[in-house]
Amino acid sequence: DHQLLRLDEIVTQAVADAAPFAVQRHIDLGLPEAEAVTVFGQPDALRILTRNLIDNAIKYTPEGGMVDVRVQAQGADALLIVDDSGPGIPEDQRADAMRRFHRAAQAGAAQVQGSGLGLAIVKAVAQQHSSSVNLSTSAEGGLMVTVDFPDRTFS
Repeated sequence: DHQLLRLDEIVTQAVADAAPFAVQRHIDLGLPEAEAVTVFGQPDALRILTRNLIDNAIKYTPEGGMVDVRVQAQGADALLIVDDSGPGIPEDQRADAMRRFHRAAQAGAAQVQGSGLGLAIVKAVAQQHSSSVNLSTSAEGGLMVTVDFPDRTFS
């Protein structure tokens, strides 16, 4: 049941839905860029992917931190980028972070409750959409997750 969807609309709704959680944790949640991009996907699965990324970023970012979400067109691809100012994930642990039930063992993450499924779910949904997930370091030193939806141009 894949269909043409506006990724920017799904992401805008997910940011709005996550706003109370961000406010509660004193996190500055923003959507500085939401280009109008269309992807071929399963709406509920993409909502789950987006909420998992945003909720994880809010959860792992210390109070007073920042989470920025962007939707960008890059050539024929659509990018969903979630940046945070949290502790990040060291490069040598990023592959493990995508596995089911893996929990970050960073300083300051001990109080975080979760199943360790967030990024594994994101990876599984991305794979269903022939998309890749890349973990890197954000400009703020936290985690930047980029989901690349290839070839969004459909005739």
